[in-house]
Amino acid sequence: MRSKYLKSLKAAVLSVTVLLLGVGVSFAAQQVNLVARPATATMPDGSIVPMWGYACNGIVSGSTAVCSAANPAAVGGWSPVVITVPAGDLTINLTNNLSFAPIGSATANKVPTSLVIVGQLGGGLGTPTYKDGPVHAPQGATWPIAGDTSGPTFTPPTQGPRVQSFGTEVASGATTSLTWNGLRAGTYLIESGTHPSIQGPMGLYGILVVTTAPSGATAGTAYPGVSYAADVPLVFSEIDPMQNNAVQAAVTTVGFSETSARVLRDSVTSVTLAVDPNGNTI
Repeated sequence: MRSKYLKSLKAAVLSVTVLLLGVGVSFAAQQVNLVARPATATMPDGSIVPMWGYACNGIVSGSTAVCSAANPAAVGGWSPVVITVPAGDLTINLTNNLSFAPIGSATANKVPTSLVIVGQLGGGLGTPTYKDGPVHAPQGATWPIAGDTSGPTFTPPTQGPRVQSFGTEVASGATTSLTWNGLRAGTYLIESGTHPSIQGPMGLYGILVVTTAPSGATAGTAYPGVSYAADVPLVFSEIDPMQNNAVQAAVTTVGFSETSARVLRDSVTSVTLAVDPNGNTI
């Protein structure tokens, strides 16, 4: 068993595949078609939460890789994916359908994405996409003397670019082939490498099982020399409806830009004193 935890804001994801029961491993190149797209999830109380997620996008001819929803009951709804492949090379053809139509506008807001296999090199990892850092205005003294307008001024240093995508970025509306070489048997978490503090909680994650799956009466190979007859993929995650609804409201707002940087107030300009019911100044 291998497990991997992902903590991102209020989202936590654990992917585990338990191999049950107990000879060679295939090293043929494998391909999977995957699409990142908007979806929804129905909560136990019946409320519907906006999500983003991966979905299997057709079988690649000649590949024995298997792609399926971790929750087969989520027909048309959100579910993490489970990809099972034999050890060796893997190419995921990722299509980005993260496009959102603002109310009253014909111009869609488009969000880029990427895909990383946690703990593995590949998929363009190491060639990140950057965005400019925020620009902070000059600041005066934090507690200026009343009436003093000639106090010292601090000019914040220029901030360097910030990483937007940790791997090869796939633009909205595009399909890009991402390759990992020499994957070894085990269970791995897959997730978006773009704005992970947002795209992770929105649901862009799943499981990659690198093994030879059982077929009929033929046992599968979990690791070299270790066979099994069945496996149980488990994905535990936390969904924050308030956060997801806030993201959905943002991407459907006219003028939304996922590369913009918002600068909060740089200095305190005034302090208001008040008196509580007990006569204390607060």
